[in-house]
Amino acid sequence: MQDRSIPLTVGRQVETITMVRAARRAWEWIGDMAALIKISVIALVTFTAMVAALVAGQGVRHPEPLARLFLAGMLTAAGAAAFNQYFDRDLDSTMSRTRRRPIPACKITPLAALTAGTVLIVSGLALSWRLGRVVTLHIGVAVIVYVLIYTVWLKRRTPWNIVIGGWTGSAPLLAAWGAVAPITLGAWALAGIIFLWTPPHFWSLAICKESEYRRANVPMLPVVAGTAKTVRAIVTGALLTLIISLVPVITHDLGLIYFTVALIGGVGFVVSSWRLFRNPAIPVAWKNYKYSSYYLLVLFLGMIVDVAVR
Repeated sequence: MQDRSIPLTVGRQVETITMVRAARRAWEWIGDMAALIKISVIALVTFTAMVAALVAGQGVRHPEPLARLFLAGMLTAAGAAAFNQYFDRDLDSTMSRTRRRPIPACKITPLAALTAGTVLIVSGLALSWRLGRVVTLHIGVAVIVYVLIYTVWLKRRTPWNIVIGGWTGSAPLLAAWGAVAPITLGAWALAGIIFLWTPPHFWSLAICKESEYRRANVPMLPVVAGTAKTVRAIVTGALLTLIISLVPVITHDLGLIYFTVALIGGVGFVVSSWRLFRNPAIPVAWKNYKYSSYYLLVLFLGMIVDVAVR
């Protein structure tokens, strides 16, 4: 007598395999989308913006607007990143650092990236509108500067692309501050920290990736002006970042704890950049790039601690 349980068992195995494959494809799609929207970058932008809101309000007084601001910032930043990868897909395919991104790796089509970017930006701006026109204005400016001015226009035309493009990281801080309180000198100082920190941070990376940028015909500063002039600009940028990072203490938006963190971290950034000036080698440039990343994170964590204990 034939065992009828065998087809049933085989059917269950096939169903299980199908479900596992579907789950794997879904997980891969989530990973590809996270890479498309540059999840680590938008996390940093959103984090600094939320800290700006905390400083403006001297703590969390109204969590609902902050939650709405957080979501609006994440959506618009994600959409802008998707547009960036859409327009840079030809460059990304030529550079080892970026050729594994979803579009050049043929994991996401250009049309899908463009559609996702549009939906995300429109959704984020619509959500920000409920927070006020000032918030929407600064978020909108950040999107325009990053997508149109930096990505489409400046990136392939001038070595100063990252200087102007650096405003894309500053505008969200002004939007966040404006959602909580009137924009003051302290708000501009926080935005200025990001604006002045961005060039030395990315120029340090550009020194490490100079050959790739040259091959892709991207006129980053090391490619156009050479390493010697670039490291001088990096030292200048680090020094200016240190100076402006102390302004929030002068405006009484932040206190002693932040001042200590800003002074020690900022001096460390200048010293690290000076070492690069004395020895403009790729390993030293990479160390300066990594230091600048941790420096910014610790600086804004210092703001949180300072506000929490005041």
